[in-house]
Amino acid sequence: MGSAPLSIQILDIVLYAKDRHPRVLSLQPGRLNIITGDSKTGKSALISIVDYCLGSGSYQVPHGVIRGHVVWYGLRLTDGQTQHFVARRAPDANRQSTTDAYYATGSSLAIPSLEQLDITTNIDTVVERLGVATGIALNRHDPPEHQTRAPLTATLRHALAYVFQPQTEISQPGFLFHGQNDTWFAQAIKDTFPYFLGAVEEDYVAKAAQLKELRRELRAQEQALTRIETLTSDNSIASLVSEARDVGLLAADYVSELPSEDMATLQTIMARPLAEQVDDTSTAIDQAELTRLNDRRTELRRDLHRLDDELKAMIELRNEENAYTHETSEQVSRLESIGLLKPSDENHCPLCQQPSDRFPLYAELGAELRAASAQLAAVRRSTPGLDALVVEKTRELEQVRVALQENWDTLEAVRRSDQRLSALRDSATRRAMVFGRISATLDSYPSRQDSSDLRAYVADLAQRIKLLETELSDETVRERVDSCLSRLSERMTRWATFLELEHSGVPFRLDRRKLEVIADAESGPIPMSAMGSGANWLGCHLIAHLALHEWFVRRERPVPRFLFLDQPSQVYFPAETHAGTDGELPQDEDRLAVVRIFELIDNLVKDLAPHMQIIMTEHADLNETWFQDAVTERWRNGAALIPLDWQ
Repeated sequence: MGSAPLSIQILDIVLYAKDRHPRVLSLQPGRLNIITGDSKTGKSALISIVDYCLGSGSYQVPHGVIRGHVVWYGLRLTDGQTQHFVARRAPDANRQSTTDAYYATGSSLAIPSLEQLDITTNIDTVVERLGVATGIALNRHDPPEHQTRAPLTATLRHALAYVFQPQTEISQPGFLFHGQNDTWFAQAIKDTFPYFLGAVEEDYVAKAAQLKELRRELRAQEQALTRIETLTSDNSIASLVSEARDVGLLAADYVSELPSEDMATLQTIMARPLAEQVDDTSTAIDQAELTRLNDRRTELRRDLHRLDDELKAMIELRNEENAYTHETSEQVSRLESIGLLKPSDENHCPLCQQPSDRFPLYAELGAELRAASAQLAAVRRSTPGLDALVVEKTRELEQVRVALQENWDTLEAVRRSDQRLSALRDSATRRAMVFGRISATLDSYPSRQDSSDLRAYVADLAQRIKLLETELSDETVRERVDSCLSRLSERMTRWATFLELEHSGVPFRLDRRKLEVIADAESGPIPMSAMGSGANWLGCHLIAHLALHEWFVRRERPVPRFLFLDQPSQVYFPAETHAGTDGELPQDEDRLAVVRIFELIDNLVKDLAPHMQIIMTEHADLNETWFQDAVTERWRNGAALIPLDWQ
């Protein structure tokens, strides 16, 4: 473990505000870092800030002075060899998040000023690069066949479930990991847990691809072997001889006693040219005649439609002329009544003979009568010509219908004559098909005599597939996970006793299916949620996370090498009950319980140094040398995350 990479740890948390110097909270890698202070100084906001910089999909930084001033959030990280600086812009006031990010890497980085920050990438790309720095390799979880969810790849975002324990989660009885209250993310934690634990082979993806390729190769070789054995079996050869006899490739009275005789006979058939095997009977019908008849039918149908349209147009025109003739005749009849009147050059009433300008002159009526009579005579002269055209077009239409019927009769006769030729063509086709099968059988027969190598290759492929399936099987992964959890249980049980949890003395374990801590009492398993008391819930969270991180470090698993704990002493001493203003706890049993918690954390960090960093925010401020040595910043008497000169 001494030469192993550290994964990532936090060097600085940086806040940027306009026209202000950056606020830098520096942390020490490989040790316990305590930020102690009063309430409402920004301690609980640190997890939200770090989570946001590491790709959180939502902006969970508390409303108030921090959001009111900070325009960029930054982290300076180290993986033991390289430093990484990532900054993420605060979203606009009307937005829930933003992907705008800045990223830089190098052996040693200075913290950039606000003016040096620019949008150089997006946060998703940053998360991918930090995932590589953390050591997350190519991986894939395939759900069981009966489940419909998609395959999943473990990322840095999944690993962060093990590194954050905010104030609202650290003593939560209902769930153990950060983000577990989201049903979909809880399932993702379960699916990726074997990978982070190390129960899944590092080359799982490569082996899965190899397994897929071996299965494809096995199917192909099995098909080849089956084809050889099927084509050259005694039954297949006997059946082929029977078909050859049936289509006339062999004499109708051909009989054999042994399969070897049949093979010799089939070879004799193949020795003759194909043209001799298939009768050279002209099976082509008079295609030219069929083409001519079909073309003629198409032409006749086109003429039929054209003549029908023309006839309809003529009949419609004739009907319109008849209507016009009728109307004009009525008009002439009305005008001819002028003969009953006395001729006059003045306007007067035709009945009383009184002068009046309301009636037309006698001469005007006469002119109108002569015009209408002339129009009527012209229409009557043209109508006989139109009627003759209608009769002629009707006759042409009938002639086309007769021609169509004759064309159909001729086509039917040609088709009936083709039936005999079709039968001959079918016979020749069958002969050709049997001839081809005989050729394939004879080509495969030598392979049958020497297929032992192919059978051995198929058996070897099957064995390799079986071994890979065993390595990659869900059952194998479950066994490895159970083995890892058994080892973790030893640590958790010992630490539960050290912390004097209520059920200490019985085995404690982590249930990966329910994602909670279980105490296996003599009366039966007791889940964390049924234990009661915030002290027990806090203790379960701590022993589970500390045991996991020790495992991650010692097994060099790709999980960030830091654990963020937000105010673990709150279940013993809520902020409003602390004595004095210096954070020192009362001298009682609860204080001793808190001291045991801090000592357990401090001892583990020192035991794993420099490969583990724990960042703890606290209201408590113990007057213990080891505690004071771990204090990074003290936020009291006006000191806070946001400097006074920013406000």
